[in-house]
Amino acid sequence: MKFFKAFIILFLLNLSLDIYFNNSEEFYELRLFTKPLITILLAIFFYINSGEMKLRHRINILGALVFLCVGDIVLLETMPFYSFILGLVSFLIAMLLYSLYLYKQTRYDIDRLIPYLAISLLISLSLIYLMYDKLDSMLIPVIMYMATVLNLLKLAYLRYKNVNLKSYRLVFIGTCCFTIAQILIGLNRFHEPLPYKDIYIMFFYGISQLLIILGILAVNCPVENTEQQEDAFLI
Repeated sequence: MKFFKAFIILFLLNLSLDIYFNNSEEFYELRLFTKPLITILLAIFFYINSGEMKLRHRINILGALVFLCVGDIVLLETMPFYSFILGLVSFLIAMLLYSLYLYKQTRYDIDRLIPYLAISLLISLSLIYLMYDKLDSMLIPVIMYMATVLNLLKLAYLRYKNVNLKSYRLVFIGTCCFTIAQILIGLNRFHEPLPYKDIYIMFFYGISQLLIILGILAVNCPVENTEQQEDAFLI
């Protein structure tokens, strides 16, 4: 990938600064630059390295990053333009665009799908139980958002053997990190404040998007031998 080392250094430096600013009232307003720069850097790197992808796929991914960037901006809590609902909608659209790209790379293997559905149902019911008392009018929107997050994770999980192992691993781990970030946000807002939540949430969110984009770019690498995949990464 072109400019990979320079990009990784810039991305991790900016993510570290954003986490620091997020925990400092004195420098919090600087997040107006560092937080959207997370997705801006990813979009630039993706655009430079995705020339071989089909145009509609590039548009899907770039569109997802644009909506994530919008969500990042409107979710800056101390800014006058803060809007939880608009941020929720922006992230929802971004996940739908990611899902649209991943959908055609999935294979609905019932032996893998049933355990996933059982685990995701358990997670969903547990979260609703913990957050229910504070959800009020947000119950339906949160359930829809939760279903979209878990659907994205499902699509990443079901890409196994349809793409090369490197792409599968990166995207799946990335969507797991994204899911963790969204769960932490939900628990912090609708259950009880979490200690060090500003560090954990931004770390998992930033790393999730990095891994997802790297995994999508790696999809054009040669597919490894199926038996080697099974021996190397059994899920």
